[in-house]
Amino acid sequence: MKPTYTKVKKWLNILWKITGTAIILVGLGFFVSRVINIVPSAELSKEEQIITILEQGGCFVCHGGPDYCTHINWPVFGAIISKNAEKGIRFANATSILEHFNDSRPIDQTLLIKSQKVVSERSMPPMSFRIIHWKSGITKDKQKIFLRWIYELMATDHGWPLPAKDRPFEPIMPLPDSLPADFAKVNLGRILYHDPRLSADSTVSCATCHNPGSAGVDNLDYSVGAYGQPGMFSTLTTYNAVFHPFFSWEGNASTLALQSAMTLVDPVIMGNESFEPVIDRLMADVPFTLLFIETYPDGLNADNITDALAQYHKVLITPDAPFDKYLQGDSEAIGPDAKKGYQLFKRLGCASCHNSIGVGGNSFEYMGLSNNFFSIRDRIRLPDLGRYRITARPEDIHKFKVPGLRNIELTHPYFHNASAPDLETAVEAMAYHQRDKLINKDKVHQIVSFLRTLTGTFREKPLTDSERQ
Repeated sequence: MKPTYTKVKKWLNILWKITGTAIILVGLGFFVSRVINIVPSAELSKEEQIITILEQGGCFVCHGGPDYCTHINWPVFGAIISKNAEKGIRFANATSILEHFNDSRPIDQTLLIKSQKVVSERSMPPMSFRIIHWKSGITKDKQKIFLRWIYELMATDHGWPLPAKDRPFEPIMPLPDSLPADFAKVNLGRILYHDPRLSADSTVSCATCHNPGSAGVDNLDYSVGAYGQPGMFSTLTTYNAVFHPFFSWEGNASTLALQSAMTLVDPVIMGNESFEPVIDRLMADVPFTLLFIETYPDGLNADNITDALAQYHKVLITPDAPFDKYLQGDSEAIGPDAKKGYQLFKRLGCASCHNSIGVGGNSFEYMGLSNNFFSIRDRIRLPDLGRYRITARPEDIHKFKVPGLRNIELTHPYFHNASAPDLETAVEAMAYHQRDKLINKDKVHQIVSFLRTLTGTFREKPLTDSERQ
């Protein structure tokens, strides 16, 4: 039976009343929220103002872990908030902010940069949260207080310049031309870096997998260690690694010296069971031993060998990238596509993780934040567990160190499992799996154009024949 005009009119009238009521309620909610969502009192300390904003914003509900998500038992909204909280803690774990307030620990700069982005855009909390929590929105006054706090922390704890009218905030900083170094130690580290006697079968040196001639990598899917043993990961570059706070895909070392020590006694990479055979092989070279003692009077030992290798990394930097010149004020240093690509890089949130001097390397992030990365593979391998293999914490499954993007056009293949053979594939995959974006070819081209401007210059001269002996 066809609906009559009267019935249609009746249903339309009911629908209009429901819609009108919803509009009035939402509008009333926004009005009330503007009235009660006031800026913290100027009489409060800066720390108290920030704590007030964080508490009113409900930031820790989604970014503080299960202990702070007390809303999961709410009817209807509980399931929504619980899902957002599970996703939120993966995007940004804000517990280091709590540690900062409790014992003055520095907040890691990647979390500060993530906070800067969402506060400057006022994109958090999501609308579903603001409808329930009327004080949670970031007003312009709150934004001003919060951003000032972020910039001051970044300046005092991480050496960032304070933004100014003629120098707005950028999530990437240019590389310095050089770093202070003890060049006698650097020279010893340089010789050791290229010396295959560091491996048990005298076939593998640091430069075998981290070749300075190919941007500090070997461009293989998986590096090959002593006795021809295959490694588990695609090799990360040693270029500019000195600017990173931890090393390897799993972050198993917090200093370059410790990373060198762990590599030298790795049964696959170098094949040594301990340092003793390494020292014995080196001490058999009398001229090198005498040269070593000139700089390290206590001679060849594990601490001095790894210190020399760490010192060498201070010259494994690549300044003079076109993008550095752009950051320093040369607007013509990069082309129009690269400029568009950089803006996209920031707008999509890529710079929230790929930031600072190294354009990455400062945080561990979940691989597949928005869309499952590992479901596209036939099976999960042991290396795919990521940082979990170090910490044994369930929340660290599939978390990996964010690689630095400097010289990225030269360090293919990409990702820990070498699953992206070229930059275009890598950019498309990251946009989808991390940011839930399907970007077209033009945007991929623009972002790749930007990434290619991160290629710098390695200034060191190659080893002489006498140094190789």
